[in-house]
Amino acid sequence: MVDREFRDDDRLRRTLPAHSTYWRRMSRLGVLLHGGSWREGCGETLVVKAATRGELQQVLGEDPYVQEHLVLETRIRALEALVEAAEQPPAAAPARPGPAGGSGPAGEAGPRTDAQLSAHEWRVARMMLAGLTNRQIAERFAVSPRAVEQHITRIYRKLSISRRAQLAVAIQGGLPRAGELAAAG
Repeated sequence: MVDREFRDDDRLRRTLPAHSTYWRRMSRLGVLLHGGSWREGCGETLVVKAATRGELQQVLGEDPYVQEHLVLETRIRALEALVEAAEQPPAAAPARPGPAGGSGPAGEAGPRTDAQLSAHEWRVARMMLAGLTNRQIAERFAVSPRAVEQHITRIYRKLSISRRAQLAVAIQGGLPRAGELAAAG
């Protein structure tokens, strides 16, 4: 799991086509599993398959944004650690402040408990984090893919996210919510 923040200048926009082409190729090769941008294109979350940290560094180093020195910060976390955090019962995790100034110190990390995911939504979220497709999740629960999509929609709404790639970070509490991004920008 890789979160990256970019330098916001003209080179970012000029390099975007090469950056997109590179990651489309990595996706076709099975290296990029999921990805999505955040903060108006000034950052992204990637789920990358790599056998070693060195292999991951090589994949990231070949990105045109890295070669153009446009990456300000990179945070790498093992997906297994995020899945384990997601498996913790929601009540056992510390609360994170909500948009209306909920409980807990500002910036406190940990799974979001204010989202109040149901037990079934936690099971679906863990399967998503494990890389299962909607169809595979539906087969495991013996329901239609549409039913799974409805669960995922509720999960996204409760966590204030819009992409599968943001799920692990949202559960871990590492990214601000959409409303917080608008207020900060």
